[in-house]
Amino acid sequence: MTADATQKKYNCKDVEKKVQAFLDGRLAKEQVLHIEEHLDYCLPCDKKIEFEKKLRNLVKSKARENSHPSKLDLELKRIISAKKS
Repeated sequence: MTADATQKKYNCKDVEKKVQAFLDGRLAKEQVLHIEEHLDYCLPCDKKIEFEKKLRNLVKSKARENSHPSKLDLELKRIISAKKS
């Protein structure tokens, strides 16, 4: 392996810094390939990525639920009405 090839490989700290951009699709194709290559042999980083994906899905799911109490709706409407006056 050449020195250039070794330098291009990501280590765990590199992957950790880029997790959010990776999941958001904000990385260049070459960066994505380096991270995917790293994930092929690094179980802890692979688990971290999977955890972040699951966490994002859970947050999205909970954000879609209309689970706030109706009392909160009434209080917000009262505050908004008071601000308009």
